[in-house]
Amino acid sequence: MSEFLIYIKLPAYERQWCLKRFGNPCVFPAQSNINAVIRHFLKQPPEGYVPKTKQSDEVAIVIPFSKSKNPRDYHYLTEPGRDGIKEAIDDLFRIHLYESLTDIGCRGVSQTNLIYDWMADNGIDIDQFDNVRQKFYRIMESYRKKAGINVTRGYKHENI
Repeated sequence: MSEFLIYIKLPAYERQWCLKRFGNPCVFPAQSNINAVIRHFLKQPPEGYVPKTKQSDEVAIVIPFSKSKNPRDYHYLTEPGRDGIKEAIDDLFRIHLYESLTDIGCRGVSQTNLIYDWMADNGIDIDQFDNVRQKFYRIMESYRKKAGINVTRGYKHENI
């Protein structure tokens, strides 16, 4: 683990989820996709670069050590780099949310209770319920509209 950090602005529910799942500062698994994305976007800082300080809506992430991109030399991110890392974190959040809430064993349980329970297990404040519910709803709707698959109740197929 390096002592170098980057700061990424995330929605409150994703920031809370990251802190619960990966610590504070966040340390992603060594062979994870997110670490690969971070390494891809890291650059050597430009001349006169002053590292920025963490803002309240940002999550601190430890820069993974790499022989090819030592964090002492590579600790600068461009805005497209920050956006790429945000996108990778959002993808992981969506996968975790989707896989957790579409478990076939949850058939007959209200979606509201499933979401509140999942949020509690993942360190997400209750005031973020509408945001998490809406994110899950958009995932469900994309499957329903594109393929006619209802993923919310045990992968039951329905005609559209």
